[in-house]
Amino acid sequence: MIKSRIATMAAALLFGCLLVFQTMTVTAQTPPEWSLVAPAGEGFSVRMPVKPDEQTDRVPLEGFTYQTRLYTSADPSDRMFYMVVMQEFSSIVSALEATKRFDNFMTGFNEGMVKTMGTNGATLEFKQGRDLDLKGHLGRQYTLTLGSKPGVLRAFDSKNRIYVLIAIGGADGNTNINRFFDSFEITPAPAPVPKPIASD
Repeated sequence: MIKSRIATMAAALLFGCLLVFQTMTVTAQTPPEWSLVAPAGEGFSVRMPVKPDEQTDRVPLEGFTYQTRLYTSADPSDRMFYMVVMQEFSSIVSALEATKRFDNFMTGFNEGMVKTMGTNGATLEFKQGRDLDLKGHLGRQYTLTLGSKPGVLRAFDSKNRIYVLIAIGGADGNTNINRFFDSFEITPAPAPVPKPIASD
C-alpha cells in the first residue's frame, strides 16, 4: 500500500537520524544560511538550513506508479533534523473528499512509521495537535517523540499531492522549527504523470 511504503522510507531515514543524534555534538560554528528548496514540478517551496539529501522512489497504485520524494537536512550547529516528504496522488485519490483523503493517508503514514521504528528497536510516538489551514489547503500538526528527542510534524493536502514536514530535535515553538514551517508554501504545479508499472 502506498502510505506504508512511504512510511517505511521515512522511518528508515528517521532511524538513521536517531543514530546520528547519538553521536552528534553541537559544534561551535556559525549557524548556516538557510537556502530555498523549490523542486521544479513538485508544487512546494521551503527553506532548510543545509542543502538536503534527496531520495526518490515511485510507488505503485492502481496499475501505475507515482513519485515520492524525500528531502532530509541535518544541522549540526543545533542538532536539528528536517525532512520534507512529497507524495503524488492518482486522479482517483485526488477525486476523494479532502478530509477523507488526508485522514486516510496520515493514519497509515503515522502507523507505518511507528511500526517500522518498533521493528528497528526505536520508539516513535505521535500526538495529534491542531488542524491547520495553509491558504485553503487542509493541514494538521502532530507532536512526536523519537526516542528521547522531541519533534513536530505538519502535513498539508493539495489534492494532487500531500506534503509531510518533520522537524526533530526541538519542541513546538522552537525558533528554527518555526522558521522551517513558516517558510513552507504550496505553489502551482502540473498534475502528476503516472507511469505504467511495467516501465519501471
